[in-house]
Order: sequence, then C-alpha cells, then structure tokens
Amino acid sequence: MDPMEVEAHPHLAADGASGLPTGWCWTDLRTVLPLNYGKALPERSRSSCGSFPVIGSSGVVGSHEEALAPARCIIVGRKGSAGSVFISERPSWPIDTAYYTAGTPAVHLRYGYWYLTYRKLEQLDQSTAIPSLSRDIYDVQKIPVPPLAEQRRIAERIDALFAEIAEGEASLHEAKIGLEVLRRSLLKAAVTGELTREWRETNMPAETGRDLLKQIRAERSAGKLKSARRKRAMNARPLEVLDLPELPSNWAWSTIRDIADVIGGLTKNPAREKMSDRAPYLRVANVQAGSLDLSEMKKIGVTSDDRKRASLRRDDLLIVEGNGSIDQIGRCALWREEIQGCVHQNHIIKARFVRQPLSEWSLNWLLAPHGRQAIQAVAASTSGLHTLSISKIEALPVPVGPLSEIALILRVIKDSLDVIDETLESIGSEETNAARLRQAVLKFAFEGKLLPQNPNDEPASTLLDRITRDHPKPSTWRRGRKSKTGAKRKA
Repeated sequence: MDPMEVEAHPHLAADGASGLPTGWCWTDLRTVLPLNYGKALPERSRSSCGSFPVIGSSGVVGSHEEALAPARCIIVGRKGSAGSVFISERPSWPIDTAYYTAGTPAVHLRYGYWYLTYRKLEQLDQSTAIPSLSRDIYDVQKIPVPPLAEQRRIAERIDALFAEIAEGEASLHEAKIGLEVLRRSLLKAAVTGELTREWRETNMPAETGRDLLKQIRAERSAGKLKSARRKRAMNARPLEVLDLPELPSNWAWSTIRDIADVIGGLTKNPAREKMSDRAPYLRVANVQAGSLDLSEMKKIGVTSDDRKRASLRRDDLLIVEGNGSIDQIGRCALWREEIQGCVHQNHIIKARFVRQPLSEWSLNWLLAPHGRQAIQAVAASTSGLHTLSISKIEALPVPVGPLSEIALILRVIKDSLDVIDETLESIGSEETNAARLRQAVLKFAFEGKLLPQNPNDEPASTLLDRITRDHPKPSTWRRGRKSKTGAKRKA
C-alpha cells in the first residue's frame, strides 16, 4: 500500500489493515462505539412497576419509570461481569457497573454487538480485585469496519446462523432432559422389581429377600460382634414401610444397618499436619452422584489406627454427609480401589456391605427417586446446611430381593446406563461443536469471509472520513473525582 494513501486515510493505518477485504478498514472502538458510563440507581430508588429495564453487568436487575440510555443500545459490563455484552432494543437504565453505547453512523449496531461479543472483552481485565473493564483500554482496541451495507448483511447472516445453531442446541437440551428422565425411570423400575416382573413369572427363585436377610443376620450374629454399634443394630426398631413403594412378594425391606457396617471418617485438624505418615484422602468434592472425581487428591496425616478404621476397600459405598443444597445431600458413589492406601474424611461416611452385590444394589437404590426421597426426608437442616449422621444412614431403607434377581437387574442397569452415558457424551460433544461453530461464524464474519463483497458499496474509509469531518470527536471526559481546579480528570 502506498504510504501516501495511508497518511491520507488514517483509518487504514492500523496493524493488519492489509489483510482486510477491499472496502474495509480498521479503526478503534472509541471512534465508532464510544462508551458512556452508567449511573447508580439504588434498588430502593427504582420503580418495580416501571416500563424500562435496569441493567447491570450481569443483565437486567430491575425496572424503573425513567430511562438513561436510548432504545437500540449496547450495554457492556464494567465491574463484576466485566466485558459482558447485551443489546437492549428498548430504552433502559444502565447502572454504574455497566457502560452503554448507542454507536455512531459508521457502524450498524448489531454488527457492533456481534464484534464486541467475538472480541471477548473480559480478557481485557487488568484488575487485581473485582474484575473490571477500563474504558481507556477499551477505547484503543481495533475493530474491522466493512462498508455499512455489508455490515448490515453480515449482522443479518450471523443472526440467521446463530438462530439455527440455537435451534439445534434446544433439541440437544431436550434430548438430555429425556435421557435423564429415562435414567430415573429405569432406576425406579429396577429397584422396585418392576423391571423384572415378567422374568419372575417364569423364573421365580427359590430364595426370597427375607431368606437372604435371615442368612445375613445369622452370619453376623454368629460372627464376632465386636462393636457396640453392631449390637445396637441387631436390636434396632423395625423399619416403618408405610411410605415406601410396594415390593414383589418375594422381596423384603431392610435398612442399611441390616446389610452393612457404617463407618465415619477422619476429622481434619492441625495435629494431623505434623504427622509423618500421610495418606491420600477423599473429600466431599471427590464424591459425585454415582461417580468419583479423583482429579485433585490431597493427603492427610494418619495413625495406624486411622488406617484400620478409615481405609477404603473395594465396593465401599461412599455417602456425602453434609451439603448446603438438599439436592446434593447424600451424593454417593462406589470405591473401586482407584488409589491404594486411600482413607476418607469425616464428611464422607462409608457403608461396607456383607455381600458384594448389595453395595452396587444399594448405590442404585439411593440414586433412584425413592432412595433420594428417603435421604432428603432424614437430612436435618441447621443454618441452611443439610446433614446426615451415621445413625441416619444406618436407618435408610433398602429393598432386598433374591441375589440371582439382583444380579440380573444390575446387569440390565449397567447395559442401559452405558448406552445413556454414551449418548449424553455424544450430546456433550455436539454442544461443544455448537460453541466452536459460533466462534467460527464470528471469525469468518470479521475476516470478511462470511459473505461476498459488493464492489458498489461505499468503502468504509470514505464513510469514516465523512463522519470525522461532519461530527466532532467523541468526548474523552471521564466521570470521576474532580481535580484541585474543579475540572474532571480526562480518561
């Protein structure tokens, strides 16, 4: 490019200008999308039945009877959700955590909106405390400006493509909801015997659930009942089954204490930091609903007695003891010996079952709707924290059928859940692809590759030169403290 041409058209002087299509040019954001400060509007001063939205950096936060910004305005997050971008078709009141811009005649507003979205303004945050977007830094960022007519065509094409992508994402979301409903229905039918109703008609096992419970009770009674807790478990009150679902005639209700030993974990304290013997330990964050997240493991000081009591064995059922959300209380998963020598914290309670299939069986019951209801029914709430205790976990109900039927149901559950999980993983990949597709659309748009150019369009540099001549440069005055002379400081 001829240096004289660059000097005559300063809008072309930005770095990368040579890579733009014919008729495009670079300029800075301050020239075409100058930001104005929002204005504080305390909640007590707002009108709840006002006609105009009050908008902060995270979106609409209320309403008011007056508007600060005109209709068709871009709102940009200044503090908090710094760099967030919204477009308001109606007059609005941006508060002091946001900026706003009505743009200039040089930029189609929706083109400007999509560019700011693509630019990821949150990456301009240079604060050390609350995320914030400096107007000074924003002002000097570059924007590629096509001819105005082309801007309009680009914005319309982005809108259309994003609408198609959103339609596909809505279908994926509906599919995910359907699969989660299917998962719950499968578990409910499985652990109440509905899943194997037809099988029982031709394959009725000789052993019943009551027989299995009698065998377990006899074995534990004849065995070495060393702990007082086990002795108390043998004399516990019968389970109240009025609110539980009806079971097949050869099944029976039990409690976790009838079929497992329930054991607490290690309390974290300063003394453990000084112990030389250290072991990896499970925390609440490691136990998810039906799975373990072992990506971040920590270590804790232990004694030999700690290792005996809190070490994990294969098929231990791990249950989260406390959580602020009732939906998360009692999250549970099985231990599969993923890490040798691992122990568990006291906020994770383990149940060690006397028969191997019963651990996986009980996990599926506690993940099923009736099991979740049983957990939530006994979870105490203190200052917003829902908690379970060892005794409450011991008293949780568990349906027990013949071992042969339990084994069959577990195989069906595994095969079905594997298919559901694979489908959900595929949907997750599609959702990731949709996000990438959005970025690709925006990248092509602002490189001039989304649509063909029209040589008859007025070049952007001509438009910008005319606007620069006909309109004064946007104000650089910053809202803020006054100087000693009484004038506000410049940006």
